[in-house]
Amino acid sequence: MKRIKLTKLSDDHFEGNHPNGIDEGFTINGYLMNNPKVGERFCVYQSKTNYNFSTSNVIKELDENNIFKTTYSTYKIEYLND
Repeated sequence: MKRIKLTKLSDDHFEGNHPNGIDEGFTINGYLMNNPKVGERFCVYQSKTNYNFSTSNVIKELDENNIFKTTYSTYKIEYLND
C-alpha cells in the first residue's frame, strides 16, 4: 500500500456548503489500496485494514497530474514517502 495525501481541489456541486463539512481545501493522509475507478467510491484508509474517508462515485479517473473527479468534487492525490 502507498501512503498518500488526498486534497479536495474544488466543490463542484454544493457551493462551499458540503453537508458533511468536506469543503474545498480538505485534506486527509492515509493509504491507497486502489486507484480511483469510474463508478466506484474512492477510499482513503487511515489504517491498513479500515477506511476512514470515501468520496462520492468517481466520474473521471486519474489524469497525468494525479487529479480525478467525483460526482460532486475534484481531488488530487499526492504520494508520500514512507
